[in-house]
This record gives sequence, C-alpha cells and structure tokens, in this order.
Amino acid sequence: MSLLQPWRRLGRRGNIAVMTALLGVPLAGFVGLATDGARAWVLQSRLYTALDAAALAMARNVGVPAATRDAEAAGMFWANFGVNPAQGQSQAAAIGGTRRAFMGSDAVFDPPVQLDSGTIRVSATAAIPAYFTRLLGFTELRARAVSEARRADLGLELALVLDVTGSMDTGCSTPSNRTGPNCGFTPVPRQPNQVVNGRNSNIDLLRLAAADLVNVLYGDRETVPNLWVSMVPYTTTFNIGPNRVDWLDPSARATLTADFSPTTWRGCVEARRGYPGAPADGDLMDYSPAEAPFRPFLYRSTLGDYTLNGNPVPGDNDWARLLWTTNTVGQNAITEDFQLWRGNSQVGPNVGCPRARVLPLTASKTTVLNAIEALEPSFRGGTMGNLGLLGGWFTLSPRWRAAWNLGSAPPGQTTALPLDYNTRFMRKAVVMMTDGDNQWFDSPTGFPGSCSGGVNTASFPTVATTNPPGPPGPAQHVFPVACPPGNQTGNVRLRPGAAPIANNADYTGYGRRSDNRATPADMNARFAQLCTTMKNQGIIIYTVVLNTAGTVNQGTRDLYQACASVPANYFFVSQPNQLRPAFQQIGQQLANLRLVQ
Repeated sequence: MSLLQPWRRLGRRGNIAVMTALLGVPLAGFVGLATDGARAWVLQSRLYTALDAAALAMARNVGVPAATRDAEAAGMFWANFGVNPAQGQSQAAAIGGTRRAFMGSDAVFDPPVQLDSGTIRVSATAAIPAYFTRLLGFTELRARAVSEARRADLGLELALVLDVTGSMDTGCSTPSNRTGPNCGFTPVPRQPNQVVNGRNSNIDLLRLAAADLVNVLYGDRETVPNLWVSMVPYTTTFNIGPNRVDWLDPSARATLTADFSPTTWRGCVEARRGYPGAPADGDLMDYSPAEAPFRPFLYRSTLGDYTLNGNPVPGDNDWARLLWTTNTVGQNAITEDFQLWRGNSQVGPNVGCPRARVLPLTASKTTVLNAIEALEPSFRGGTMGNLGLLGGWFTLSPRWRAAWNLGSAPPGQTTALPLDYNTRFMRKAVVMMTDGDNQWFDSPTGFPGSCSGGVNTASFPTVATTNPPGPPGPAQHVFPVACPPGNQTGNVRLRPGAAPIANNADYTGYGRRSDNRATPADMNARFAQLCTTMKNQGIIIYTVVLNTAGTVNQGTRDLYQACASVPANYFFVSQPNQLRPAFQQIGQQLANLRLVQ
C-alpha cells in the first residue's frame, strides 16, 4: 500500500499531500508520519530535479533520431538520480525498467513522449520502503513526477556563410561528366530526422548539413516567431545579385553593359579596398552601399595579352565577345555559363563569381532550404574567407536595413530587419564554414603566373550530350595553343597593360596578386580583426573547418578556432561523414530552451 502519490499540476510543483485521515492518530503516529513525510518530500524533490534535467536534454536533441534523443535524456535522468551503472545497474533498464537509485529507491524512467515538433514530455516514478508509517498499514512511499520542455521561440538572426569554392567539388575529377555517381545532386531533407544519404562530394554533403541545421531550428514549422536566416555563399567574392545595380559606383554603372557584353554582370562585387575611392577599412567595416558603393567583379579578357616569337600563347581568361552555345563556331567564346562542365577551363567576365546569390534574412524555412539546395561549386579564383564573413555581417548589420529593404517591422519589434544589436530577447549568430586556406588560385593553363598545363580536353566534349555543353564535331578549345614548351616564360612578351606574369595568379575579389591590394597574410589578419569586431557587437560566431583532403594548414585552423565565440563553437571536420553531425550539433546549440511545466 502506498502512503502518498503526488501528481504535478500544470505550471506548479507538486507538494507532498498527507492523508487527512492520519490527523486523528496518536502523537506517535504524527512523529512517524512527519519522519516518513520528510523522506518522501526529499525523494519527490530529487525526482523533479532529475526529470527537469532529462526534459532539457531531450528537448535540446528534439531534431535528432528518437533513439539517440531518448538515450541522452535517460542518461541525464539517471546521472541526476543517483544511479551508478558501474555497480551492476542494467543498461537495458534505463528506459522503462526498474533501477536502484537515490535513497535506495526503486525507480522507473518512463519512455519519453514527443508531443509536437518542439515539445516533449518525460515522467518517472520512485518508491522507498516506509518505516514508521508501517504501523498504519503503509509499506512504501511512492513519488511520481512529470515534466515537459520545449524549445523557446527566443529571437535569432542567423547567417550561414558557406564556402562553395571549386575544391568543394570532391570526388568529381572530370568536370564534363556531371552524371557520375560522385558528381550528382541530392535533394536536401525537408523535415527533421528525414533520412537522406549524400554522395561522395563535399558540396553535396554541405547542402545536406546546412539543411539539417535549418530543420533542427524550424522543426516541422514553416516559420518560427522571431527566427530569420540568411545565407552567403562565397569564394573570393560573393554575389549580391544583378538586381543590385544601384549598389555600384556610378562610374561602374556607366560602363557595366559594355564591360560584360555580350553577357551580363552576374552580381559579384570586389572588396572595397585598394583602389581609388575605396575606404582604407572598406573590407573591415559594415559600410552600407550608400556609404561606400561597390565595384563590380570583372575578370577582363586576356586574349592577345601574351605572345612568344610573334605567336599567341594562352592567357588565363581568353575570351572574345561571343557567347558559346551548341551552335557556336570558332574559339575563345565565353563559356562561364557551363562552368560545372568546364571547371577551371571556363572563361568569361564572371569567372570565379559564385552563381548562388546572397539570401538576405528571411523567415521562410522553404526559402532557406531552396537556396541551400541550389548551391553548386564555383571554380577559379581561390578562397577568401574574410570577404565571406564580411558578407555574412552585411546580412545582420542594422546599418544595412535600408539597403536590404525587407519590409515593415516584424510583429513585436520596433524596427525592420536587421534588428538593432542587443535587441531584447534577440540574438545574432554566424555559422562560418571553409575547406581551405585564404589564398589565390593560379590557373595552370594560361598566363599570368605559372603556365604549366595543356588544354584539358576532358572539359571540352567532342560530341553533343544531354548535359551541356558540347556541339557535335571538333572540340571547341578555349585555349587554341598549350603553354609554351620548356622554360620559355622569360621570352613571352606582354601587350601594354597586360597583367605581369611573375608572382601572379587569377583575378579575385582583391584583383590579381600583382595589384597588391592584399596578401594572404593580410587576409588572415583582417579575418581575425573582423571576428573581433563582430563579436564585440554581440554576434555569436560558430566556425567549421572541413579538412577531408588534409590540405588546410594549422594556421588556418588556429585562425578559425580563435574566431569562434567560445571553444565549443569551433568544429574541425576531418572526415566527410562528420560534417552533418557538426551542423546538427550547432543547430541544437542554437535552439534555446525553456521549461513550460
């Protein structure tokens, strides 16, 4: 027979109720009742403490598989309820079974229940032998507790800053073959715990990992109150979108059509540093376009810039004013629209500009997942993480409110997005991911820099295919001749105004290396300075270094580790299958919780 069985009411802690019938017993009965009642109160209190810890642990993992989630909740409960598994406690009894625990009680942690996408319920019982109240016919003291927890809808502005450089296209060695098993495309998961297996390509796994994080935050909801997400895919630059012409310097706008003809400006911009009119700290501050207009990213043609003994030798971006299509006749046409098939052999004014545009803050889960699903690798140029991080800051900075023009103030807020720093009950966060060091890429198939390769015929199909490009007939080589044979670089002549050959490389967000607008050491220092400035504004930073190829140096790892707000916010991923768990863990950390019972 049980002396008491307290139940927890919604919004209130249960109290030990003493059966009123006992009030009429002699004084000795009162003493016994008080003693056992105190024991029962201690048992009940400890049960609630352990159960609250389990509820929080479970809600924190609401987006992971149920078995993993329930096991962690059970582990947290038993750790707080005095069980020592090393002393013969059965692991199989951790959920639904009886274990000996606090005060020698026989306790049961019930199977957890998920009530909806963000709310869970846990319950447990515990019983200890009655002592003094046995005289009244009670053999045990039994306590029960129920606790619920859910993710709090506390506000968050989150920027995903994702490396989409060509090195992310792992496992796809032949650019022209996009139908290979490792070059394919996997639709991203749209719901938490949806089983989707990626391909052996870092870019494919990145899409899935970023989608996992979003699904943890949103659950099965399309919108969450006061949650907005932006995304900045980056290489050595980022794409603000061709609709943002008004963000460009007036002089650049005046020649934009002519500079990019017969194609158009895709939307990428250069770092606002190192050219006339650019502020000295233009790549360190969140100046809006009204304060410091951009210069469009323009990779000018190198056609005819270099000759040897009067004969042309390839530049690294030889293009004529001709768009390459399946009906194109001749050579040196612009092929940038087919960069997935041509890889590093593409040419055109937008080469190195990622096709995926910056997504400003949005409340729509579907919009974010669609943008993630559209990510693709972008070849040439190199990696400049400091500019990617700067782009992420632009999407969170209240200084950019007028530029983004995201509508009226959201419900409960006094300003439009992005909100002011330190807005009550709001946070701003960045998840920054890279797979490489800050550096220039030097195309091996043309000057300037080293010219050591020949024409990559694998990038120029000789027959028509179901996947572009490829007209039937002879291959349309971008480079009509290969690099000069032997060590003849010193004999190559440059047309006036051509980029110098020595110590040079591709065009980037900082121009070429010979332009001296930045060095890799500069970019690392400026990256570190950006991290500090953003953290001083209260922005929480998570960093992920993906090093599956083993090419990321220790200096870069240290740089990204120092950038993270706290050590637990830095993730080093050395195996492809670790990327998704890392992003899931970040999502769980961002999903703040509060008890509702």
